[in-house]
Amino acid sequence: MILSKASRLSLLAGLLCLLLMGFAGASYGAVRFDVFPSPTEVINTGRSEVLGSINLIVNATGVTGTSAGGTAQIGVIFGNGIQIDNIEGRGIRIFFSSAFVAVAGNPLTPVIVDIRNSTANNRCSGFLAFGVPPGLTVNPGDFIRIEGVRGRIDQSDGSQAGTDLFATLQSINDPAANAFLPDTVRVAHSLTPMTVLVFPDTLLLCFPTTGKAPLPNGTIPAPVYNIAITENFQRAFVAKDSGTAGADNTDRVDSQGFTGVLPAATTFEILGLPTNGTQFRVALNSIPASVTGIVWPGSVNSTASGLAPNISTLTIIPGSSHTGFTAGTSGNPNGVAFQDYEYFSQNQVGFSDITQETFNLNPTVVLSTTNQVDTGTILAGASLWPPAEAAGTCVAPFATTVSQPRFVTKFQSGVFPNGPSYIGTNSMTDPLFSPYAFINRCSCFLLFTYITKDSFFNTGLAIANTTGDDQVFGTAGAPNQSGPITFFFFDKAIGYVGQTVTTGNIGPGQSFVGLASQILPTGVTSFSGYVIAQTSFQFCHGFAFIADSNFATIAQGYIASVIPDPAIKGGRRQPAAAADVTNLPAGESLNN
Repeated sequence: MILSKASRLSLLAGLLCLLLMGFAGASYGAVRFDVFPSPTEVINTGRSEVLGSINLIVNATGVTGTSAGGTAQIGVIFGNGIQIDNIEGRGIRIFFSSAFVAVAGNPLTPVIVDIRNSTANNRCSGFLAFGVPPGLTVNPGDFIRIEGVRGRIDQSDGSQAGTDLFATLQSINDPAANAFLPDTVRVAHSLTPMTVLVFPDTLLLCFPTTGKAPLPNGTIPAPVYNIAITENFQRAFVAKDSGTAGADNTDRVDSQGFTGVLPAATTFEILGLPTNGTQFRVALNSIPASVTGIVWPGSVNSTASGLAPNISTLTIIPGSSHTGFTAGTSGNPNGVAFQDYEYFSQNQVGFSDITQETFNLNPTVVLSTTNQVDTGTILAGASLWPPAEAAGTCVAPFATTVSQPRFVTKFQSGVFPNGPSYIGTNSMTDPLFSPYAFINRCSCFLLFTYITKDSFFNTGLAIANTTGDDQVFGTAGAPNQSGPITFFFFDKAIGYVGQTVTTGNIGPGQSFVGLASQILPTGVTSFSGYVIAQTSFQFCHGFAFIADSNFATIAQGYIASVIPDPAIKGGRRQPAAAADVTNLPAGESLNN
């Protein structure tokens, strides 16, 4: 049969295609991978956060290796300035399906050959490479997976919360050996880890050691101060070993825990091999000298915890030496106390990872039984812990023991309910911590029902500080207290006109003696009305007498009425509360 020229050309082209296909099927360097990431959430202040895994799934049948029949190397370059913090054996692992297992005559399997950080284009980034041996026939669905890489998020673009982080794949020693679609994938999304809110309470120095006055039934209420630490996302807090039973189905584990993933001789591990769970340092500062100690709760449960299998706790780190307490000195309230806690979970993946958890810490402030003078405001803040080391330029991944995870120290606090949230410095003496306990003296209030000062009359006042009673009552007497007196003036015609504070403190056993003309508010030259005096000590008593300007004729004298401290009991109360169980009347409740 004689073929036409066109038919001969068509047949030749077909034979050439078959020949090329045959070469392609028998040659190396013909593996195409579809790349699928498993991105995860990371903490923006984390120095050693576990990134998502990278999955390379074979797209079409091919034979592994370079075109020259050698091992093909695949590189993973972490973008956004992410440095790698760990090495293989400290959490990084490579897994693959059975097609990549060594066969007779080819004893090699995929293996990690390089993990490092290096500087390119003036920026340090992590680089990981693994080799795929030649001569293995792989088919669609076969895969290689890289897991457990820890990234230094705080030194990357991820330090800005809300940032997506990426990694890029490339063939290293033979550009044609492997193809990737896509070649750049998202591995993480950075988030802020927590919110800290501080619920303050007022403590009165005249009620040591708790600072709370007894209720009418005699019981002493507990202070309501509290430091609430809440996850900003459900997976922010991670236990080292959920349930402390080793790697099991309550932990975040790597792929070795699933059937069909190789190498079969290796047991599965907790993802990223953490050395510790998420830890916290809670700090109190500006502690005045009237405080003798801080008692920290040993452990607190999550407010979301239910039955025992789901309990999460913050627990004082065993053997921790961070129980420091340094009291302030009189007039210099700069004492500091702090404690470290670690997060534990009974069920990380089945409960904690799907639950936004809050922990309420309420360290107890212990007031002095003798110092009832030094006031102040104790401030509180909390930071993730343990602390990251000083940031280096381009530090190699750690092969020796170092805390993973660890965090940049940034104390946080916020005032409940309406104050702004604050993320501050790494200092435990940060002045912008939020108020935790207001340490106040017990005041004493006196009502002078009528005081006058005009061109003809003047009023004399005497106020005694009777806390100086040791000679009478001995150790059963009142603790010595001293402080100034504040006078509030209410004119009979126009109401409140101002206040005056004594220039000096009135000590225990001493008395203030003076004239209305000497304590009138600035700008007030004459006055007729009532005055309320607030002393900065307990057990005040007062007397007033009215006379002519020369005090030649005494017109009137009377004892001032004691108004119970509103912070302790009664005081000024709303009428709606008049019929409650305390049975106290509404109004001033003078108790005279």
